[in-house]
Order: sequence, then structure tokens, then C-alpha cells
Amino acid sequence: MIAENPNNNGKRKKLLIFTSVCILLMGVLVFLYWLEVLRFEQYTNDAYVNGNLVELTPQVPGIVAAIYADNTDYVEENQVIIQLDTTDYELSLEKSTHNLGETLRKVIQLFLQVEEEEANLEGQKAELVKAEQDYQNRVNLVPIGGVSKEEFEHTEAALKAARATYKETYHSLQAAYAQVQNTTVQTHPLVLQAIDQLKDDYVNLKRCTIVSPVNGYVAMRSAQLGESVSPNEPLLAIIPLNELWVDANFKETQLAKVRIGQAVRMTSDIYGGGVVFQGKVVGINPGTGSVFSALPPQNATGNWIKIVQRVPVRVSLDPQQLKKSPLWLGLSMDVKVDIHDTQGEMLSEERRVAPLYQTKVYSEQERGVDLLIEKIIRENTGNSG
Repeated sequence: MIAENPNNNGKRKKLLIFTSVCILLMGVLVFLYWLEVLRFEQYTNDAYVNGNLVELTPQVPGIVAAIYADNTDYVEENQVIIQLDTTDYELSLEKSTHNLGETLRKVIQLFLQVEEEEANLEGQKAELVKAEQDYQNRVNLVPIGGVSKEEFEHTEAALKAARATYKETYHSLQAAYAQVQNTTVQTHPLVLQAIDQLKDDYVNLKRCTIVSPVNGYVAMRSAQLGESVSPNEPLLAIIPLNELWVDANFKETQLAKVRIGQAVRMTSDIYGGGVVFQGKVVGINPGTGSVFSALPPQNATGNWIKIVQRVPVRVSLDPQQLKKSPLWLGLSMDVKVDIHDTQGEMLSEERRVAPLYQTKVYSEQERGVDLLIEKIIRENTGNSG
């Protein structure tokens, strides 16, 4: 039998001790890392970049005459994207322009008719006064034979005729008053109606020029030259890549200490670990993903298996980082939420006052119509009103 070398036993013991110490040290380090870092983090890789997908739709029906932007193109707010054929709308505007001018002239005639009827009534009033005086002068002479019976009858008939004519003229004046009462030429209902029609036609013509309501990149273009399009029919989409966020789907067991305002670190496969995106928890969705699905689950059955649900948590992205390292809708993200600070709220009760997103491109469609209306009024009334 070969005797064991005492030196080998000593080496094995030292190696065993060294290995045990290393394992113990690694365990301590892992525990300390968990104690100081991991237990204050909630992680998920079920997270995706989201943002506003602005669908561009026509406000009026028409034929696509020109397309000024295609997929991947960058466009700015108020930039022309699609032009519809304007022929029919130009004709409608021309017709309503002529109609407003004609209506103004007709309304002016209504006011002139009032003046004419007032003058007629004054004349008829004078005739009536004269007829009444003639009648009174002769009615006292009839008993003493101062006038013949025939002459008196003519005077009486003339008085009745004067009264009838005065009454008729008075009613004509009242009818003329009714058409213009409490109005001016420019505030007359017929003129206002014609102005409204002109504004509609003017705006419809402007709407043939379809502009971008936001800054962003074009995607999903479906519009084609010569295509007949209708209101609310999507022509393309514009995506503002500076207005992105991340929807991180956390398990319900991870949400107990997630609060609004907590710091978030994110990485994307497109950049790897070389770019760490900084963000904050904006809010927690008021329902699980399954609740808002097209077919919500029905659990009131005999066979039921509990499935851990996931709740979307919205995380903001730094716009300055997005300029340097752009992201695209739908990209997956690795998300780590720092839950050290749990003083914040899980659900915010803060009410928004100012608009979150806003564009002025549609409110400017009436620009210029007031000048056109003033020009038409000036040309057809000579500044009447």
C-alpha cells in the first residue's frame, strides 16, 4: 500500500479553504448587491416604445392632385403634404362671391324701399288731410243748398278713397319696415346667410390643401395620385419622434412600490448597453392589459387557472437624449425602475388645464376670408351699412 503524501493533503485543504472563502465572499457580495441595489429595482423587458401616431385625413372629399411627402420624409407643422383638386371648390367660391354681391344690392333696395314708402305715406297723408278739409267744408253747406248733392257725393267718395290709399300705403310701409327692422345692410339676415355660405366655400377651398399638424416623420402613406378620397379616410401617418414614451408592462407582483416620479433607466437592443436612457414614471395604467384587449377574459367558469397579470406603466423619455439617440415606435426596451423613494403617489389626481398637444393649422383656414368679404361689401355698397 502506498502512503499518502502529507504535502498533498495540506494542498487540498488550502484549496478547499480558499474555494470556500471565495464562494462565501461571492455570496456576501451578491447579498450586498441585492441589499443595496437589486431589492430597490423593478425590472422588465416586456416594454416597448410608444408615441403619437397622427393620422392625416382630408376634411373635404376630392381627387388627389399632388403628393409632397413620402414614407420616412421629415415634415414640419403647416407644411403642405397633399393637394386635392380645387376646380369644383373654386367654382363654388366664385358663385358664393357673386351671390353675396347680389344679396347686398337686394338688401340695399329693401332699405331704399322703406324710404320710398315713407315718402309715399307723407304724400298720402297730405292728400287725406286735404280730402278731409274739403269734406268738412261741403258737409255744412249741403243743408242750405250751398253745394249740389252730386258735388258732395264726389267729395265724400274722394275722402273714402284718400283714406283707403293712406291705409294701403301705411301697410306697405310696415311691410317694408319688417324686412329691415333692427338691422343694417351688413347685419341683415340675408346678407349674413350669404356671408356664411361664402365662408364655407372659402374654407372648403383652403381644406383642399392638406398640411401637417405636427413636426414628424411620414409613415403608412396610402394616398395615390388620382384617388378619390373622403373625409376621415386616412391618407398617411405622421409620427413626432420627439414625443415618445415607453410602456413597460410590469407584473402585478412588482407594482407595490412603484410610484409616480421614480427614476428609470432603460436600454434598447438597437444601441445595446452603450446608451442608457433616463426617464421617470409618469403614471400607472388604470387596468391590466387584458382588460383593454379586444376580447376581455371571462373567468366566471368552472375551470380557472390564475395567471399573473401585467399592468402598463408609462415612462417618460428625455427629448435631449432622443435627439442624440433616436428611437422608433415599437422598439423593445429593458426597463429598471429605482424604487428607493416610495413617497410619491401610485395614481395622480392632478388635473390638466392647458392642452397637452395643440396645433393651429386648422384655426388658420379662415385667414383672409374677412378681407374678401370687406372687399365685396365695399364694391357693392359704396361703404353702405
